Amino acid sequence: MNATNKHTLLLIDDKPANLIALKSMLEKPEREIITCNSGNEGLQILLKEKVSLILVDVQMPEMDGYEFVEITKQHPNTANIPTIFVTAISDEAKYINKAYDLGAIDFLFKPLVTEITRKKVDSFLKIWDYDQELKMLNEKLVAKNGELEQFANIIAHDLKTPLNNIKSLVEFIEEEHLLDLKEEATDLFDMVKSSAMSMSKLIDDLLHYSKNVENNDGKETINILSEVNAVIKLINPNGNIKITKDNLNHTIDFQSVAFKQIIQNLVSNAIKYNDKETTEINISFDEIQKQIAITDNGPGIPENQSEKIFQMFYTLGQSSRGDSGTGMGLNLVRKLAERNEVKVYHNAQYKNGSQFIISHLKTS
Repeated sequence: MNATNKHTLLLIDDKPANLIALKSMLEKPEREIITCNSGNEGLQILLKEKVSLILVDVQMPEMDGYEFVEITKQHPNTANIPTIFVTAISDEAKYINKAYDLGAIDFLFKPLVTEITRKKVDSFLKIWDYDQELKMLNEKLVAKNGELEQFANIIAHDLKTPLNNIKSLVEFIEEEHLLDLKEEATDLFDMVKSSAMSMSKLIDDLLHYSKNVENNDGKETINILSEVNAVIKLINPNGNIKITKDNLNHTIDFQSVAFKQIIQNLVSNAIKYNDKETTEINISFDEIQKQIAITDNGPGIPENQSEKIFQMFYTLGQSSRGDSGTGMGLNLVRKLAERNEVKVYHNAQYKNGSQFIISHLKTS
């Protein structure tokens, strides 16, 4: 498209009088209308011009309208140009079906009715505009995804560098002061190294996930208990945190990294926002309802906040420990759940703390 002509129309008919009449119906200041007398000539024009809409006569010598459309639909540069057949042939279903099978979008039957012709052309040009807008948005999205992938790589590198430093420093201290370390200190160093390695692997997994997993791809059969245990090991709760597990030894279809992220976010929130001396968390699976419930004994969430908490950057304020969230965790949880075709919601009817439900699970 250029600045002076928003749309370019290509009219093809072997009879000059028909072209003159059709052009006069469709002329507008913002349109450029190109006419030609054969399908071959029309194909040559399409090599040089960006056309928004084609109107082609069915009955022409050498190459009829059907043959012309069949050729244009085979080339990627012209396959998506909307095409209308203009014809005096009978409107029997067999002719119309053939045209639609070839990829035409509509018919205009001779003698043409001016108002109907104009309205059809206007409508299909609007569709063309929408299609072009979608293409532009898609190009921007592809570019933005590339930027996000680059950003993720940078963040992953920046996060893994201090983790590797921690691991190296701990190993250095162990080597230099091995004889001075008590058994308890050695165990603590092992925990630090293990946590650093687990976090490093999590970063790798998330980076891989963001790059390679789209929509519903990457599902596999996972064991709920094994996945939950891996998350609890990473969180490494202290003695004031009691996590119980009920009936989790079952398999479901889920993206492993996504499932761990969901469980980690929900359990971490239950710990962070708990106001009791001892934090009690229960994770259970209901075989009949096909759902996982994560329940805690914390202060609970007001009923009118049950949906708002899943909004990006929405927070309930500081936790009882003075921590404040970013408002991104639960939004991520919901997106990961939707990607796996399951639902995550806060059960507002639960009054002894908070309860989050992961439902619509598919068991293996």
